[in-house]
Amino acid sequence: MSGTVERLSTHVLDTVRGRPAAGIPAVLEGVGPDGSVRVLGHGSTDTDGRVGRLNRDPLPAGEYRIVLSTGGYFAAEHGSVFFPTIAVQVLLDGAREHYHVPVLVSTYSYSTYLGS
Repeated sequence: MSGTVERLSTHVLDTVRGRPAAGIPAVLEGVGPDGSVRVLGHGSTDTDGRVGRLNRDPLPAGEYRIVLSTGGYFAAEHGSVFFPTIAVQVLLDGAREHYHVPVLVSTYSYSTYLGS
């Protein structure tokens, strides 16, 4: 199935502090078959660590990358930066109208998954 994706959202949680990570800039990039990249939207995590909608317009099925600029957050909250940027690349098949990609971060690791 390859429908249109109306909304792509993310949620950043600081697992060291046990709370949402606020103020992290996020950029949504579309990745072309040739590896070319174009910016499709952006936002910043709110006090609950969420960007409710990264895309400005509906997205066709395809490959996308969420780029989180985490350096400022880690420097301020943890006094140390190992991952100044976290990029999560996903292939959206268009089977859902909304895809949610949470990212769990700590000073020296991160993980992500397909949320609901």
